Amino acid sequence: MENKTTNNLIERPPVVAIMGHVDHGKSSLLDYIRKSNIVSGEAGGITQHIAAYEVAHTDASGTLKKITFIDTPGHAAFSAMRNRGARVADIAILIVSAEEGVKTQTIEAIKTILVAKVPYIVALTKIDRPNANPERVKSELLEHGVYVEGYGGDIPVNAISSVTGAGIDELLETILLLAQFQEFTGDPDKLAEGFVVESHLDEKRGVSATMIIKNGTVTRGQFIVAGTSMTGTRIIEDFAGKSIESATFSSPITITGFSVTPAVGSEFQALETKKDAEEFIELAKQNMENLVYVANPMITSETKIIPVIIKSDVFGSAEAIDDEIVKLSTDEVYFKVIKKGVGIINESDLQLALSDKNTIIIGFNVDIDKKVLDMNEVDQITVKTFNIIYKLTEWLEVEREVRRPRKEVDTILGRAKILKVFSSQKNSHVAGGRVLEGSMDKKAGFKLMRGDEQVARGTITELQMGKAPVSSVGIDEEFGMQLDCKEDPLPGDVIETFKTETK
Repeated sequence: MENKTTNNLIERPPVVAIMGHVDHGKSSLLDYIRKSNIVSGEAGGITQHIAAYEVAHTDASGTLKKITFIDTPGHAAFSAMRNRGARVADIAILIVSAEEGVKTQTIEAIKTILVAKVPYIVALTKIDRPNANPERVKSELLEHGVYVEGYGGDIPVNAISSVTGAGIDELLETILLLAQFQEFTGDPDKLAEGFVVESHLDEKRGVSATMIIKNGTVTRGQFIVAGTSMTGTRIIEDFAGKSIESATFSSPITITGFSVTPAVGSEFQALETKKDAEEFIELAKQNMENLVYVANPMITSETKIIPVIIKSDVFGSAEAIDDEIVKLSTDEVYFKVIKKGVGIINESDLQLALSDKNTIIIGFNVDIDKKVLDMNEVDQITVKTFNIIYKLTEWLEVEREVRRPRKEVDTILGRAKILKVFSSQKNSHVAGGRVLEGSMDKKAGFKLMRGDEQVARGTITELQMGKAPVSSVGIDEEFGMQLDCKEDPLPGDVIETFKTETK
């Protein structure tokens, strides 16, 4: 079952993750390199899935070299997917617009690259724009610890335009030079191993996964295990969907027929026999059982828990949405993901939601089964679908505010010290006092404070200054008052008037 040990190490193509801000030109760069358009097919022009592509480039010596690119989503909501992209990659390209400079997601991408400890290149995009200023952006990068060549560091930097193609050949040359320097190698005689970069459910073909091979070779007739899921390699497809007999390191491949949807970012292993694969899965399950559950410190007895079911077209999006939902949770409202998966929102999702009528079902790039719509006319479970991630998070923020527990909060309007009590009969008391802060107003509710302790609550029924009735008394003024209060007030007590608001 173990991967055989060989020493046939040879050069392997680099796997490159493209990272950066949401609209700084990552997809446009790949589009230019591949001479195909992926932007138009993405809702809102934002890349919303991890995608892997293999390209060929002739280097300076005339040798044809392969490069595998991973296009990682730049929107903040896809940080989980972006982090996985960096772990899979050998080299990262940090995309920064020469026009707009360093943005929030740029900073997040820098942190991800540094944590992953991968070598990287800075690509300054949109140099064809009138307001492009590469030198200013290089200075901005210094403030975030990115020291490019010519600015006190050794991080390679290329200025490029995906419109004119300027600088793109030089960028590819830089990638290949950096890969040569890093000496990436692999052993084609080993059984393939690598990472799952995407998975989804196809109604006709079943569960499939896109994977990057980091070492070894996979051929037809073997078995692939990813986490606790497995499939035979009856059909292997390259990144363009073409059926192939085998694939080796750095190649993106798609395998179909997994028993369950493999988690994006999980490691996979090729094995020779089904028995080997089953034993491998059994070991994986045992390791999972040994994990220790850690309670979430955010949840208290006062926290309102909102169960959430996530369905998406691909599993990577479901995981990224899960990651974003965690960020939206507060100590008042906690979104608890109870199920996430791929495919249409179906009857089983609704049945699960009915266990708690507070449940929200969220669909991303998927439809709702008509049966669910019909059944839900009575049950009224919240079901919403989206195809742009920030629209989803904006809607959840509104739901969080609508659903959070309300609390009654008292705001102090004024404080007065009781100087003398003239009479007390049942719940009616006549006293004199002086305003310490704020004001005393007729008909105002008050708290009767004795030291730091509240001894009663009541209402000011009458106010006088001299012998004239008034409706309000200001700070430092002495006055007379009639109080409706169950507790007898004493000289030295303090009256705090207040208003109660629901927040």
